[in-house]
Amino acid sequence: MKLMIRIAAMACLAVLAAAQAMAAAPRTFVVLPFQVNGPQGYGYLEKAIPSTLSSRLYWQGETKPLSAKITRAPASEAAARKAQAAVGADYVVWGTATVVGNDCTLDVRMRDKAGKEWRKTSQTPVNGLMGALSGLADALSSEAFGRPVSGGAAADGRPVVNQMNPDIVVNQTGQQQVYLNPQFRYQGAGANDGSRMRSQTLPFVMVDMAVGDFDGDGKNEVAILSDHKLYVYRWESNGRLKPLAETVVSMTNQSFSMRAISLTRGRAQQLVVVTFEEENNRPYSYIYTFEGGTLREFCRRSEYFLSVAKLPPNFTPTLIGQAWDSLKLFHPGVHIMHRNGDRYVFGSKLELPSGANVFNFAWMPGDKKNGDKLIVLNEQERLKIYNQPKGEAIHTTMDHFSGSSTGMNHYKTMAGLGIDRNYQLPDKYFSPMRLITASLERNGEYVLLVNKPISTASQFFDRYRFFPQGEIHALYWDGVGMGLKWKTRRIRGSVASVDLADLNNNGVMDLVVGLNTHPGPVGVGSRRCLITAYPLDLSRTDPNTAPDMHDFEN
Repeated sequence: MKLMIRIAAMACLAVLAAAQAMAAAPRTFVVLPFQVNGPQGYGYLEKAIPSTLSSRLYWQGETKPLSAKITRAPASEAAARKAQAAVGADYVVWGTATVVGNDCTLDVRMRDKAGKEWRKTSQTPVNGLMGALSGLADALSSEAFGRPVSGGAAADGRPVVNQMNPDIVVNQTGQQQVYLNPQFRYQGAGANDGSRMRSQTLPFVMVDMAVGDFDGDGKNEVAILSDHKLYVYRWESNGRLKPLAETVVSMTNQSFSMRAISLTRGRAQQLVVVTFEEENNRPYSYIYTFEGGTLREFCRRSEYFLSVAKLPPNFTPTLIGQAWDSLKLFHPGVHIMHRNGDRYVFGSKLELPSGANVFNFAWMPGDKKNGDKLIVLNEQERLKIYNQPKGEAIHTTMDHFSGSSTGMNHYKTMAGLGIDRNYQLPDKYFSPMRLITASLERNGEYVLLVNKPISTASQFFDRYRFFPQGEIHALYWDGVGMGLKWKTRRIRGSVASVDLADLNNNGVMDLVVGLNTHPGPVGVGSRRCLITAYPLDLSRTDPNTAPDMHDFEN
């Protein structure tokens, strides 16, 4: 009798344990490819959207994603149910994305084994797609899985702070605890709180700017390029630029671009200056050294467009060049440059997509989730993203960036046909500003630093380049497109150049911005330039800085 009781008890315990194991097993779900209706360039969303939804619907210990065995979006609900049965998932998610112009309509459906269905829709600008997807996924996770969402926190438990106005988007990534600089949240007490440095104004218009150790003394200097001259300054402790040297680059050619690179084994960097003849845009490039307090030419001038790029796999700064073309402006092919005696000559050719030239691209190193990306500023000044090493275009931003005011007039015509300049209007190619990729927090996650010009007049006049304001945006690849990680407060003046370096030699990296004053009612002839900089010191930032709304005043 006792034996039978023991057997029955053990059987009950086994059944209870099995029931508990079944109850503890996470619920499974599968997200199928989405049907994308819109221009061919958005085809990548078919797989990018499911990847984003899977990561948002995952709930540790509660839900588990499964891989679908189909590569195309289901044509009907029956096809979705068939795919769900094939993988044995408790839930299946599918839907459509319709892109019309700059807007995208999302329709997301979710179904469990019993046939219960949840459906969510949202309309959003294409550049806000990630936020809309996250919101839809959180709503589905709450209703279908019972995932708690508190009123004072985001769906993943992050606190919502500084919710001043739902139309003011601040700190989109939700990293609420760390800010590189108070000025990057439309916040900060002003220019005297240490969050921003500013130089005196200089009596000329800036074409480009670079910060680096140009004389090899271990301290950084500031090089500024004007229409025809090159200047070198040092940032003094009183916040003023002290002139160290200047030279005339060319009084007949117009300055176009400047980059810094170390071409020798020493500590000092050289300055690569590109100019062009205004009559036919033929380039002449110069390389300068700053030794003994004097600017000197490092080698014979070049008849190529020269620039500097960080090339994979080591992302080492490398001198690159491209030939001139009388019709296309840039002859096809960007090459690595090699020293040959007193000049630089073409070496191996880079594998770049059509539309890339010596000035307008940068590589963004990948991480564990995403591979390397090639970023190209196209003719419309939008950022076009390519997957590497396949070289497939996967995204183009809707916003315009760069905003340089230095440009070359050139006439497009077919080979063999002449140019009648009395009737034919020239095109304008503006010098792309430096595209900076960096891991500021040194955690392997890279951002792209780029200028976002702001002007109402430029929306109506294509050649209006006197932008009265600008913002420096830090963009990152979020799996779907380029998302905004942070941005500076609105900067008054036309941004001419951006660099990342220790401007005042205090051991703290600075975001350095070169500005030209806006002409306004006093006229173009009165324009001046200055330098402003933002220390990127994580140890000194304060996430509780009071908001400053001056940038929203009329």
